[in-house]
Amino acid sequence: MSAAPFDVRVVQDRLRTSVKALRSVEGSADFQSITSLQDFPAPCAYVVLAREKGQPNEPGHAPRGQMAEVRQIMVVTFAVVLAVRNYREQRGAQVADDLSSMLSATRGVLIGWVPDVRGARACQLLQGDIQDYDAGTALWADVYQTQHSIGGAKT
Repeated sequence: MSAAPFDVRVVQDRLRTSVKALRSVEGSADFQSITSLQDFPAPCAYVVLAREKGQPNEPGHAPRGQMAEVRQIMVVTFAVVLAVRNYREQRGAQVADDLSSMLSATRGVLIGWVPDVRGARACQLLQGDIQDYDAGTALWADVYQTQHSIGGAKT
């Protein structure tokens, strides 16, 4: 059993295959490398692991100095950051329409989806917020929650 953190690449793959309107779907490192709203290859998405929190359970039993076989549920919070741009208007109404369309598409393929990882549960949308906006470009973050299981095994 793996003790690795939740792999957001399963979410990236889901968005890449299901939301064809996205020009790019990347991860945290790519998101952090962007320095200006104009640098986003909109419409695009970035999937960022925000938090993992373990659910306590009874530990396994093993002789002292040995590892007990343990499985632990980890509640996972991840964000999907969307960048949307509309060059036709600089006041925001059209970019708001484009953003609404992209949110509908991404939410539609993630809410209720069960990632193909051990112990996963259906994804739930926790919140969505505007992160930044300038003339024609909007940056929005949706925060989702799921779970997976990790564990240690006897060695």
